[in-house]
Amino acid sequence: MTTIFPTSDEFLAHLGTSSRLTPEALQRLSSAWRATGQPIDVVMRELGLMPEAELAQAIADFCMIGCAQSVFEADSEMLERMGTDFAARNALLPITGEKGALSLIVADPFSRPAIEAIEFLIGGRLPLIVAPRSTIEEFFRVRKAVRDDGDFSGSHDVAGEEDVDRLLDIAKEAPVIRFVSRIIQRAVDGKATDIHIEPFEDIVRIRLRTDGILQTLETVPRSMAAGITSRIKILSRLNIAERRLPQDGRLRASVRGQEIDFRVSVTPSVHGETVVMRILDRSNVRLELGALGFDEQATAAIAAITRKPNGIFLVTGPTGSGKTTTLYSILNDINDPRWKFFTVEDPVEYRMKGITQLQVDPGIGLTFASALRSVLRQDPDGILIGEIRDEETARIAVQAALTGHLVLSTLHTNSAAGAISRLRNMGIESYLLAATLRGIIGQRLVRRVCEECRHHDSETMCAVCGGSGLAGRQAVYEIMEITDALRDSISRKDDENALEMAAQQVGMRSMREHAHGLVAAGVTTSGEVSRVIDLQGA
Repeated sequence: MTTIFPTSDEFLAHLGTSSRLTPEALQRLSSAWRATGQPIDVVMRELGLMPEAELAQAIADFCMIGCAQSVFEADSEMLERMGTDFAARNALLPITGEKGALSLIVADPFSRPAIEAIEFLIGGRLPLIVAPRSTIEEFFRVRKAVRDDGDFSGSHDVAGEEDVDRLLDIAKEAPVIRFVSRIIQRAVDGKATDIHIEPFEDIVRIRLRTDGILQTLETVPRSMAAGITSRIKILSRLNIAERRLPQDGRLRASVRGQEIDFRVSVTPSVHGETVVMRILDRSNVRLELGALGFDEQATAAIAAITRKPNGIFLVTGPTGSGKTTTLYSILNDINDPRWKFFTVEDPVEYRMKGITQLQVDPGIGLTFASALRSVLRQDPDGILIGEIRDEETARIAVQAALTGHLVLSTLHTNSAAGAISRLRNMGIESYLLAATLRGIIGQRLVRRVCEECRHHDSETMCAVCGGSGLAGRQAVYEIMEITDALRDSISRKDDENALEMAAQQVGMRSMREHAHGLVAAGVTTSGEVSRVIDLQGA
């Protein structure tokens, strides 16, 4: 059956009846469009009648299809079949969703000849997604710059004993600067948490971690590796001549007027240096337990524990489980002008008013332990320690709690009970743990069912979740309050299973029980719970 798609004339009439344009503006648009024969979005852009993002959304709404304000990885194989020149000339971009479904990003869905040519090529219809023409043009412009620029070619694939001055020259070339800036901007726009730059034998793969899942952004020639890595090293104040040892650094970049911090890790591999950039975008985070997915009962329980004047409160979980955000949300809740709070971190991830924050720097001897000793001489009421990594830091935390201070920190363990075993393995005696521990949160982050597409079934790829059906994350947790019964269990040196049983007997809901409740409520899926809890161990 042939589907009749809306036309430009119909969209023009819609603009008039929807009051999006004044009669005078509509007349100007109609005259210019009919005189030039250009796509209607091009004419509107040149006349300045509507912002491009708003226009793309208006076209998508009228055609009842998806809209994307940013473009990620194109389907390279399909792009080659279409012909890159044809695709760029017609502002078309094929993309593949998480489930492997092919869609076509377009600036002008009314341009049926070009779209039908693609559908004839693949032997079927494609779901369309509208994007601003400038977004698609930028994709092809940058793609051409990084692949075809004569000054950014294989001559830069310098391996072995590169001259430092040559690396500096490469890193300062315009195509390299544009490419790195573009990757950072696209990561921030896509609300990614990490950027992965991975060299292989023939390519460099760029991936973004969004909602806990890594997705390929694009691949570029191997010849670009030295320039990309050197550029990031310069921005992070790292030694570009050192390629044999791992290096850690930090950088700050301005993205759309917003200052954003990045934590940078560079590690040598057999094909060159791999780079991971953790994005510390404070503007995207609400430091509220409710916003993270903690219900009223959990929030009240945490508040009751952390408002005690002394003791240790821990948040545990694997890397990327939201421990630091939860910890800061707790600190934000209990922050009081009558109290003096310090944080000791590596790095400082969120800047908070009314809190004195220290960033450790082992290079000059400012370790967690030495910073904590200094802080304890500053008359604090409470201390947030970014992470308890070793016995020395753990002992100082215990001593601080014993001398009347509230200590908040994180540990890398799979469960709340696992934190007790971890501290024992560090050498902290059980009787000291029983005396100082007040509560422990074990947590993970699961992706939520996409609110945009959960209530309707459509062939069009959802612009919010990219067709995965999941968008955004929330905490799955267990809260272990250290009651008298648990203190006795800790003092007896009971193992993790016994500690968990003792906690559940006094009302602790396990992480798995909480996760199953979220599945039953339709907040997440059983597959997501299996991925996050079963595969990571909890």
